[in-house]
Amino acid sequence: MNNQLRENLFHTCTWCLNTIPEGEELFAFGVKASEAIDLTEKEGEFVSLTLALKDKTIIALVTTQNSEAKEQGFDLIFLACSQGCAEDLKDALEMERDVFSN
Repeated sequence: MNNQLRENLFHTCTWCLNTIPEGEELFAFGVKASEAIDLTEKEGEFVSLTLALKDKTIIALVTTQNSEAKEQGFDLIFLACSQGCAEDLKDALEMERDVFSN
């Protein structure tokens, strides 16, 4: 992934895909990935995930072993432009987890 694309992803809302201007408030949250998923080779990179129930592809940043997020138990970080987008994304992720974990 080139540096410009990586920089753009740091300023793009995962949910609505709007650009988050430099200096604007950013909403981020982390999640724990399934134990069955090995993200070791993707640490520090952006990965795409498909939300089957929403027919939507989202982007997440994989935490690194020495990061504060990883120490708090998070494997993936999602960025959002607003509290509303963060909540919508969390709801969609929880719905996917609930439906597909059974």
